[in-house]
Amino acid sequence: MQDPIFQRLLKLHPKFSDLSLGRIKKLLKKIDFDESLLPKVIHIAGTNGKGSTAAILKSILNHHGYSTHVYSTPHLVKFNERIQLRSKDISNQKLLKYLRYCENMNEGNLITFFEITTAAAFKAFQDHKADYLILEVGLGGRFDATNIIKKSKFAAITPISLDHQDYLGTSLNQIAFEKLGILNSKSTIVVNRQKLGVMNYIKAQLKKRKLNADIYNDEWKIKSKFYISDNVKIDISKLNLLGAHQLVNAGLGIHLAKNILKDAFDTEVTQKALTNCQWPGRLQKIKSGVLTGKIKKFKDIYLDGFHNIDGMKALIASLTKNKKILICSFLNNKKYLQMLTSLSKHFSKIVVVKMDEENSITKELLPKNLSLYFADSLEQSFKTINKLSSKQTSVYFGGSLYFIGEVIKKNQSRKLS
Repeated sequence: MQDPIFQRLLKLHPKFSDLSLGRIKKLLKKIDFDESLLPKVIHIAGTNGKGSTAAILKSILNHHGYSTHVYSTPHLVKFNERIQLRSKDISNQKLLKYLRYCENMNEGNLITFFEITTAAAFKAFQDHKADYLILEVGLGGRFDATNIIKKSKFAAITPISLDHQDYLGTSLNQIAFEKLGILNSKSTIVVNRQKLGVMNYIKAQLKKRKLNADIYNDEWKIKSKFYISDNVKIDISKLNLLGAHQLVNAGLGIHLAKNILKDAFDTEVTQKALTNCQWPGRLQKIKSGVLTGKIKKFKDIYLDGFHNIDGMKALIASLTKNKKILICSFLNNKKYLQMLTSLSKHFSKIVVVKMDEENSITKELLPKNLSLYFADSLEQSFKTINKLSSKQTSVYFGGSLYFIGEVIKKNQSRKLS
């Protein structure tokens, strides 16, 4: 959707500024936000797996007959994806209504793009009834715009790794501290698998704050593609998301649902929900669309939005054994040098693409010690792909979610250009 309000908000309200809750709290007061009118809240923070966990949990709750609102970032193709009302993307009409209302009520005061769009989402969630609201943290946790809930909620911590160090700190413990900022004394807390040092830090923080939590490997575990907790054992081998890391995300989603639904939790319904779960752009296999025509010869095509080192490692662990080429792009503030160096050991050829994003990697930034191809656009990259691929080649599109969004949009376009 093209509308002038998006350009105005992006120009008037920068994507990032100092992390603070003061601005959004003032705006929420102006728009008469009342959190008591929200559905029951499930708040998800962490570095990797937030979106996957939210998608898995949504599928489980929906299959049990419960309705869900979902707030997630970033979007892949259109902004509407960020705000789901009863599991459907918000309509253009409603989205523009809430954005314009918040813009007018803010009266030109300093606020970030994420804060004002989050305020619009909260207003929409307040005005539409549902059983649950799944809130994905945008950046960090402690000062994230979603972290304004005072009532009791379910809070989940996904795996934590290094990312957004400019805003969250340079050590894993500093980043974990920011993520744990979503927790309060009214939270029902679930913590997923972590690096040993991070888990020890989290446990120490929970003890210091006198907070109880269900923790991976203590209250539940994943073993031989089964979720195991108490007397519950669920086969997760048919999860409709690829990659071993998604089994861990499924475990968190299942354990959250088990805590939320209590006696209403049904193992057979949960297993069906796993097989029907959808989460585009995360090790997604492309079976139809424009890409299958643009690329002349291939064995298979995958998309995977990995935006940090741990996300990259999860992709590498899931790679096919045959010949592989990678078409990728990154934001220039990410660890692209380290990632390209590691990825070059697993792909026969790598094509780096300049995406349609102001902070995209450019040809000048490519490391000279690696043999890389470069394309000025996604469209231009297809010429190189067709020179490099064969009927035995697995073609992977990866890196920034902004880039994956471009690829999905291209794949969904009506005609070859």
